[in-house]
Amino acid sequence: MYLTIHRGTHEIGGSCVELTTKNTRILIDIGLPLVDEEGQSFDLGDYLKLSKAELVEKNIAKDIPGLYKEDYDNKPPDAILISHPHPDHYGLLTFVKPQIPLYLGEGCLRLIKATYFFKGINPDLDTVEIIENKKYFSIGDFKITPYLVDHSGFDAYAFLVEVEGKRIFYSGDFRGHGKKSSLFDRFIENPPKDIDFLIMEGTGIEGEDGDYDKEEKLRDNLGAIFKERKGMIFFACSSQNIDRISSLYSACRRSRRTLVLDPYTVYLLDALKDISQGIPQFDFQDIRVFFTPDSNTRRLADDKTLYKHTLYKYKYKESKISYDEIKEKKNSLVVKLSYGIRKAFDRKGYIAGSTLIYSMWSGYLYNEEPFWDKYGIFPIHVHTSGHAGITQLKEFAKALNPVTIIPIHTLSPEKFPVYFGHKVRILSDGKPTEL
Repeated sequence: MYLTIHRGTHEIGGSCVELTTKNTRILIDIGLPLVDEEGQSFDLGDYLKLSKAELVEKNIAKDIPGLYKEDYDNKPPDAILISHPHPDHYGLLTFVKPQIPLYLGEGCLRLIKATYFFKGINPDLDTVEIIENKKYFSIGDFKITPYLVDHSGFDAYAFLVEVEGKRIFYSGDFRGHGKKSSLFDRFIENPPKDIDFLIMEGTGIEGEDGDYDKEEKLRDNLGAIFKERKGMIFFACSSQNIDRISSLYSACRRSRRTLVLDPYTVYLLDALKDISQGIPQFDFQDIRVFFTPDSNTRRLADDKTLYKHTLYKYKYKESKISYDEIKEKKNSLVVKLSYGIRKAFDRKGYIAGSTLIYSMWSGYLYNEEPFWDKYGIFPIHVHTSGHAGITQLKEFAKALNPVTIIPIHTLSPEKFPVYFGHKVRILSDGKPTEL
């Protein structure tokens, strides 16, 4: 059996792992890199029309035989497993052969479909098999057991792969301090046994040896800020960070503020409402919807998603907030930022005197600072990582007690031996390794 990490041995983003036996070949994740050739945030829309050769030439995709639609000469992989709905783990799906079976969670599938909808992409997702926590399935020579994990990406899984007498554990992206931290605690108490190879993410390996704040503490900090601050509060976070949106709503309720969301965000939440009843929805108390004049709202309108029964009855109209209400109630509003909201509120003069809370990796803020600087607004950074820190990585590895640890999803694989000693085996992208 051979392991090939096509991307991720020395990089965060673009994860893609291949496991191959004589009879069966599977991929785990098929992600986009986080940045393009210029080091800028990656925009899939710029590359949708590229050929396989162009994708490989620009180092957007790796040259994996049989994977892409234009490759007619090679046999495709037997399956692709997707760990969670972050583009750096699924983003190349639009380029792969549509007949390849896909294995992923129900929530993951819904968020991927929603993302493609807003980008105007009509993906081939007819071969999807839905996976569930600890319910194993077989693909040729492989027996695979998914493990639901705590991560900022909704419906995230790790995978136990059993083949030819070997037990391989792929961690995916995980943490132990989010809303689903109990998953981490239970896993540590009762991990799978006799692991030969642990392919473990190391996003947080560069941090200090310690713990990240728990999501509950972040929620409490937000509530305190909301009570203390006067005026309108803007909140910046990913719309797909469902845990963070839930924490935000809870903090609003505790501080008696109203949460204002854009149609893109409420559409994502709506798509998941029957998976978890605790996910905030547009018709919850103290949630309002601002209809941003942007492409996302227009796409929902064109698709009739915004309408019920009659052409001009908005699906979210009962929760709609107007400019006049915003002006009147600004001291009691928390507005989740989007580009459309920022542009509209800037034009109406609603930015001055407000507070900005930034709840994402601070590196993303660099390009946003000039806008806020002109108003003299300095962001308050309230965030906790979607990834395990060093302490949690140690707990995870100790619980699994593998024979070998293989770093992935990290910029610093050379730091793994510092914490995990002789067990570490550092690989290079694209080089098959016999296990």
